[in-house]
Amino acid sequence: MSDRVFNEAEEEWIKAQRDRARKRNKKSRYKEPEGGVSFNSLMDIMVIILVFLLKSYGDEPVKVIGKDLKAPTSATELTPEDMTTITVSRRAVLVNDKKVVDIKAGTVDASQKKDGAAGLLIQPLFDQLVKATDRKKQQVGMLGQEYKPIVTIIADQSTPFRLVTEVMYTAGQAELSMFKFAVVKGDKKRFQ
Repeated sequence: MSDRVFNEAEEEWIKAQRDRARKRNKKSRYKEPEGGVSFNSLMDIMVIILVFLLKSYGDEPVKVIGKDLKAPTSATELTPEDMTTITVSRRAVLVNDKKVVDIKAGTVDASQKKDGAAGLLIQPLFDQLVKATDRKKQQVGMLGQEYKPIVTIIADQSTPFRLVTEVMYTAGQAELSMFKFAVVKGDKKRFQ
């Protein structure tokens, strides 16, 4: 530091500069308004909503909907699990709600099968199931769980047996070896 002495005008100017700097620093600091909602509170609310939505979404792992799909009824007590689903309606075959192949008059077009009309393997269904199986293996691997080759088949009650056989054969070729059939829960008295 120097030994320079300031006159009164210079000292007043220096004090004014320091006061302005203090005011600027006070203005630049963010202060939450009193009585308002803080950012942390908003984040807590968003997390709660997200958890609620995820829980609600996961409540129904199997959805049986559609004008051209009427699943058979049963008195089962088992609840469906979250797994790969194949839906066979009167018009199409879907894998996890994604349309894979069309159905006309209860059959899949021969051009969509590996060996023509006599073949059991439905090629577009096989390709989609391989993708879904790989995705499922990756998901359970990340969660540190064991992969189970289970598929749920949701079929219209009027689906021809041959078509169900083709779907099951194709799923088996895509490494899905355990089958579950989704049904609509009916009245127990009706089945006794």
